[in-house]
This record gives sequence, structure tokens and C-alpha cells, in this order.
Amino acid sequence: MPRSRIVKSAKYAVAALYQMNKTAFYVDGFNLYHAIDALHNDRLKWLDLWKLASTFLRADEELDRVVYFTALMKWDHQKLMRHKEYLRALESVGVECIVSEFQKSTRHCKEQQRHCEFHGEKKTDVGIATRILCDCFADGISRVILLTADSDQVPTIAAVRGVFPQLSVSIACPPGRGKIARELCSVAHDHREVTPGRLDQCLFPRNVVNSSGKVVARSPAKYQPNRLGGQASISIKSLHGAAGF
Repeated sequence: MPRSRIVKSAKYAVAALYQMNKTAFYVDGFNLYHAIDALHNDRLKWLDLWKLASTFLRADEELDRVVYFTALMKWDHQKLMRHKEYLRALESVGVECIVSEFQKSTRHCKEQQRHCEFHGEKKTDVGIATRILCDCFADGISRVILLTADSDQVPTIAAVRGVFPQLSVSIACPPGRGKIARELCSVAHDHREVTPGRLDQCLFPRNVVNSSGKVVARSPAKYQPNRLGGQASISIKSLHGAAGF
């Protein structure tokens, strides 16, 4: 074999050896939010999902995307403003935010013994399922990690494993939700419950700034007490450097 061909073959072998596997991380926003809310520690809600996703990577993996599914509570102004601020923080570090809506309905309320208005989140479950499947078909993903405890996603995971047997599927359970996610975990290759300690290591600073030093998002006062330990901000550039960007 000519020397040039040997050198070329060697280069391809080295490239294949160091090729990283693509991992995609999907977050059921309200499923995670309610689990954190049950911990009664609001500062954990100022959570950097890209950083959290990075803690689940194996040695041969790179984080290709983080997709966050949520809906805006437009009838509560303070919650709406906090949520929008959080979306700006997430988008600034590369998280793709898929925002759906709530639908208002009137149902009988046993507690009040009368008919009351309820707001139900719409489109999120279907949105998660279709997005995962579309990404698997289109983008050469090697591993899917889904952060939820919702058993409605059992058919999604079963479908992914059936159509893409070479693909690895992991479930990250929100804190305290491991027991109710048993059915979901049983159809995945592996699973792990996210601990409060892991969340605490993956928080945004009070001010999230871009590479030019401009503040793009500020932590709501509700999320701030006794958390920052003197660190007031972090640059997007350094944050992405830690995540392989």
C-alpha cells in the first residue's frame, strides 16, 4: 500500500477513535418545577439546565442540545415575569425553549363544592414525544436523556427503543419522584434520580452576562437568599467552555 494511503487511513482511524457520541437532553419543565417546588428551596429554581445536562455525560459523549418544554402562566403577572427571565437565562447558554400554552376550563371542585376555573398545560407531552422522535430520525443522536417522571412518556421511550435499537435512552427523575417513575424507568436502558445536591451545583449566578459583559438575565429576588457566596456573575463564554462549546 502506498505511503500516502497508509497515512490517510491512519488519519481516519484517529478521527474515528476520538469521535464523540451526540447526546440530547430533554426537559419536562413543569414536571421538574413541581418536584423542585416540593423541596421548599426556591433558589434551586434558578437552574442552569445546560450545566445540569452536562453532569450526565459519559466520557465518550458530547452534549449536542438541551431542549426545555414549558408553558407560560399568563394570568399570574409575577410568575410570568420570573418565568420569562428564566427563559432568557436558559436561551443565553444555548438551551432551546419550546413554549406551549395553558387552556382554561371549568370543572367541579370538590374542595370548594362548586364549579371552578382550572388551567391545564396543553401540547407539552405530545411536543416532547414528537421532538425526540424527529431528532432521532434526523440528527444521528447516540443517546437520549429525558428529565421527567411522567408515565405518559412510556410510549415515547418504547417507540424510540423499538425504532432505534442502537440508541441509548436514559431517564433522569426529578428529585423525590423516583418511586412514581418506576414504570417509565423500566422501559429505559438506565435511570437516575436527580438529587438536590446535584441541582445546587448547577445554578445560574445572580447575573448571567454574555461575552461582552452585558447582563442578559437577572435572578428574581425570590430565588436569591444565601446562595451566591460572593459570586455575582459568570460569562456565557466560560460557562460554555465547561460544557464543551
